[in-house]
Parts: sequence; structure tokens; C-alpha cells
Amino acid sequence: MSVLERFSYSGLESYKKCPAQFKFRYIDKIRKTDEGIEAFTGKRVHEALEFLYTEVQSGRLPFIDGILEHYEQHWEKNWHDRIAIAKRGERVEDYYRLGEDCIARFYRNNQPFSERVEGIELELDFMLDNDDSYRMKGIIDRLDHDGEGNYEIHDYKTGKRAMSQGQADQDNQLALYQIALEQQREDVQTVSLVWHFVRYGIVVKSKRTKEQLQHLVRVMKNRIDEIRLKEKQGGEFPAKPMILCNWCYYWEECPAQSGSNPYIR
Repeated sequence: MSVLERFSYSGLESYKKCPAQFKFRYIDKIRKTDEGIEAFTGKRVHEALEFLYTEVQSGRLPFIDGILEHYEQHWEKNWHDRIAIAKRGERVEDYYRLGEDCIARFYRNNQPFSERVEGIELELDFMLDNDDSYRMKGIIDRLDHDGEGNYEIHDYKTGKRAMSQGQADQDNQLALYQIALEQQREDVQTVSLVWHFVRYGIVVKSKRTKEQLQHLVRVMKNRIDEIRLKEKQGGEFPAKPMILCNWCYYWEECPAQSGSNPYIR
């Protein structure tokens, strides 16, 4: 095993929830073609919204029919036979229509799309505490900028649960992206973190203080140190059995399970 050089928020959260799953994916690099229908649908919705704002940036305002056609084309293009549905009684058609509903609702709620968009699907490569030994990566769904140093980091969520204000104020993913933004741009005055829960048309906003960001950096660095120490010394990455195991594609590799995952079809 080689020492990990770059980390992501999703990877560090995976370690927190289940160290065994983290090891299978990020250290052992076991790649699975399996994909949950929820994640597949979310990707297609993200692509449609990316297409929408790419058109807007180019000075064009596409009709909703064009966005939904793009969604349909990418659904068909990316569909494969290892997409699983873990919830009994739900069908592929239900998720396809859910994606359509999410896109149509977002379109209605946000037109005429007058935001000053700075970037779409913006890839980040940054450091914690400007220390190259703590490299991080991430992707911002959309970055807006008013031209006066005030930024908005936008994130699209297609899941069933919308965050409360309290949950958003404690969420770390977009806060990490704020750290990256402030590290890479000199004109940053303020940063708003914005979540779009597209299934419901709900928007939740939050802000972070410098103290909160500094605390987050310490937490993430400590987690990275813990992972590297375990990897170097051959320590255990134990499995944590929980309800989320029903959606896990490392069931066969997991020492806490046996056989194939009976919840996935």
C-alpha cells in the first residue's frame, strides 16, 4: 500500500463512517462497476444543470425542453446493467421521472438565470494550512461572483432529505471549498455556502467564521494523520455495521458480512 497523497471530503467522510469501506476504495483501490440508482439519477441531474448554466454563460437561455432532452440523452448513454435498486417496489421509471421533476422545478424557480456565474463543475486542488503534505481535491457545482469579492458556492442535492439550517451550519464539505477559494483567490471578501435541494425546490444558505474554518482544518488534518499512521503501521480499518451497509458494494470484501448483498437487486 502506498501513502495517500490527496484526500477528498467524501473520502474522509467515508473513513469516519466505515474505515473498512475507506480502505477497500481508497487504499486497496478496489473499483466496482456497481452503482445505485439514486447516485445515477443524481449524476444525470447534475449534468443537465451543468448544461443549463453552460448555455447561460454562452449568452443563450435554453428552453426547458432542451434541458430535458439533454437529460434523456445522457441517461440512455450512461445506463448500464450494474445499476442497482436497493428499495423494494421502486422502478427505474420512477427515478427517471424524479430526475425530470427535479430539473423542471429548478428551471421554474431560478429563471431567468441572471446570476453572475464564475465557474461550473470547478475542480479544486488545495492544501490545508498551506501545507503541501495535506493536499485536498474537490469539485464545486457552481461558483457565482458579483465582481466585488462576494462569492457564492452552490451545491445541488437530489436526495430525499433536505438539510435544516442547523445542519447546513455544521456541514463541512462546502466549508472546505471555501478554504480552497480563499487560498486561490486574492479578492475574496465574503463567501456564502448555498445548497439547492432540487427535489423540493428548497434553498439553504450558510456562512463560516475564520475560527470555524480554522477548527475544520485541524479536524481534517487530524483525520488524515490518523489514516496515514494506520496505513504505515499496518493498523486495522474496522468495519462498522449499520443500516447503510444495505447500499454498500463492498459487501463481498467486508469481514462483517458474508456472500452477496441481499438488499441490492
